[in-house]
Amino acid sequence: MTASHPDRKRTRRRDAALAIGCLLIASCASRTHFPYDPGSATAFRPAGLEIDPPRQPVAITSRLVDTDRRYERHRLGFPSAGDNGQPDGMVAVDYHRSRLPGRHPVVVVLPIWGRHVYPSNAITRTLRKRSDGAVHVLNVLGPDLLVDWEGLAAAAAAGDPDAFLATLAEGVAHERTIITDVRRLVDWASARPEVDSSAIGVVGFSQSAIVAPVVAALDPRIGALVAVMGGAEPHLVLAHCEGGRVEEMRSRAAAAFGWDSEELAARLEPVFAPIDAARYSGLVDPERVLIIEAGADGCIPERSRDALWRAMGRPERWVIGTTHKMAFLAMTPVNGNWLQQRIWEFLAERLLAPEDAGAPHDLRAASTTAEGDRNRTRRGEAPRKD
Repeated sequence: MTASHPDRKRTRRRDAALAIGCLLIASCASRTHFPYDPGSATAFRPAGLEIDPPRQPVAITSRLVDTDRRYERHRLGFPSAGDNGQPDGMVAVDYHRSRLPGRHPVVVVLPIWGRHVYPSNAITRTLRKRSDGAVHVLNVLGPDLLVDWEGLAAAAAAGDPDAFLATLAEGVAHERTIITDVRRLVDWASARPEVDSSAIGVVGFSQSAIVAPVVAALDPRIGALVAVMGGAEPHLVLAHCEGGRVEEMRSRAAAAFGWDSEELAARLEPVFAPIDAARYSGLVDPERVLIIEAGADGCIPERSRDALWRAMGRPERWVIGTTHKMAFLAMTPVNGNWLQQRIWEFLAERLLAPEDAGAPHDLRAASTTAEGDRNRTRRGEAPRKD
């Protein structure tokens, strides 16, 4: 029996009221700032663990998608270094290339694979708008999930713990491959004439905020890291995350194999070790790291969040006093896009020259100056110095 028209209207009004209530609650969430204190930095103890195989040169295809006054958006594609769990084994990236002349920093934005595109797209829009063309953005696309959740369910139904762990290990292998692919993308970007290879940033959200710190630890070219709602010790995330596929997976493991959360964590720890940022303590300059987390996160345990903060050298840290999902409402207008603003300010300070972080650029004047310099070079004259 379907609801009557008045009932549907009441339901819509109720749902709208609930949504507005959630937004208002999120807007009131506390935000606690812990600045970086060099005196409290964690002692550097490089683990010396190398998961990244030698990288092959990247042959990237590029297709112009659209253009505006400040940017050209190109869809890039290249074959993954291995099985990355994505369609056709390809890496797809939207390259927002500044139209301003000269060399500019580049920021690599990582996705939440197979799930939400809003965080990565929102920060890409902010970087384009706030930098006014002073930053290139490589927005990595991730349409497919990295874990075979149906395969996990089948292994549990069959009572096969080895197949269950092997399925999770396959997901970890996808993430290891993605780490390599991101570094290959950085190889390509670093060689581009429009990119300032000394100013490269990486941003990750949730799942990709587990991967991004490992990328930064393995690649000293990363000059700025932002990890939003991530953590280290990912085996603890799988063992304790509340709700969704993870909790369902944990329930299946308990029913099929008799594993409680502690035993599950113990069995998963060696599986997830290669992508555990805690194993790379001391390999990232803490002055170049920003961590933003949810203080009431029911998915990333406090121990995991603290482990990431310590592994990164106790860098600058913001704690939003709400849950994992609700914390992302700090990326909405009702919260003044607070999260994007914090990320932008951090990246601008770490990657941009002061004159590039504020005032708008005059594209026409800059292009005219560049053309004049090229003409003077052809005549054997030195470029003009303003």
